[in-house]
Amino acid sequence: MPTGSYFMDLMMYPDIDINLPLIAPEKLMSIGVDLSKLKCIKKLRFLRGKDGPLKDGFYLKPEIEYGDWGRLWKIDIWSLPASILEKVRAEMIDLKRRLTLAHRAIILDTKYRLLNEEGRTPMFSGIFIYRAVIDHGMTEQDEIDEYLIESGIAL
Repeated sequence: MPTGSYFMDLMMYPDIDINLPLIAPEKLMSIGVDLSKLKCIKKLRFLRGKDGPLKDGFYLKPEIEYGDWGRLWKIDIWSLPASILEKVRAEMIDLKRRLTLAHRAIILDTKYRLLNEEGRTPMFSGIFIYRAVIDHGMTEQDEIDEYLIESGIAL
């Protein structure tokens, strides 16, 4: 299932997030091996989860040369337990359903303002920006920033 900014149609950075049901690490690695055969794949990374969003799961990140973006596209492939996937899926569907044009404008403006020198927003900030704007009705940048900091996002 696609998730994150790609699912929400709020991308600021060439980054696609995909969630997969939990599979054995060797199966995820075999997907990586298959992907590595494509000439457009320039980098490939595998991580075993230990805490945070990867707890009990696995992560595969192919980086792809595509178009003239000045950087590689990345695909974050998360293989996670069903309980986590269902929770994430339900939240993303709910947020997208409630997303208005006004929310979209505030979210994109916030993301644009937070772009770092690499042209990306702080790690894991997207979901917290969506929650601040859609769930909590925040519209001012300073209150959104405060919410992000309180949520553990490094600005």
